Amino acid sequence: MKQNKVLTVRNVVLIAMFGALAAVLESFQISVPFAPPFYKLDFAETPVLIGAFALGPVPGVLMELVKNVLKLLIKGTTTMYVGDLGNFIGGCAFILPASILYQRHRTRKTAMVGLGFSILSGVIVAIFVNCFMTIPLYANLMFNGIENIIAMGTAINPAITNLPTFALFAIVPFNILKLGMNSLVTALVYKRVSVIIRAGAPTPAVQTEKG
Repeated sequence: MKQNKVLTVRNVVLIAMFGALAAVLESFQISVPFAPPFYKLDFAETPVLIGAFALGPVPGVLMELVKNVLKLLIKGTTTMYVGDLGNFIGGCAFILPASILYQRHRTRKTAMVGLGFSILSGVIVAIFVNCFMTIPLYANLMFNGIENIIAMGTAINPAITNLPTFALFAIVPFNILKLGMNSLVTALVYKRVSVIIRAGAPTPAVQTEKG
């Protein structure tokens, strides 16, 4: 049975490198006008997604782990690790569909379809993670009740009146924008970056990339 080793020395170096780059990019954040200020855009998933395309889904998950561990080591946690766990779960939900599909068929069309599935998967998981993990925790730790978080959403968009409408009008559009931007950048730069990643690597017996 033909199987590439995941944790070669080269792959470990690349996993550490892409995970560290993701941790750095996560510190550069942009506010959005349609969601409360604790929702901020970043491009931390772009290097992880590029690495997952190049190396596979398991290295992609390990990159997510490196990203979150480095963030904890540098900044610590203000959410009793629940927010960090939510970040890890959401990141994995985003990068896995595209990387799994791309490893089976290394074509541009498959990559684009995979990115579409990844955005959908990431948004769905973000709804559950936010509504059942992070928002209840933030509400108790920092906002003295979930009604205050809802009020922050209402101040931005009067249509937000409860948790379901908060999810519909804040969580969903924010994650579509964030994951869509990360997917777009990945689609634009992956072919160029992949040439560098594969430089000097053993030639695997897999499909040749097309498109």
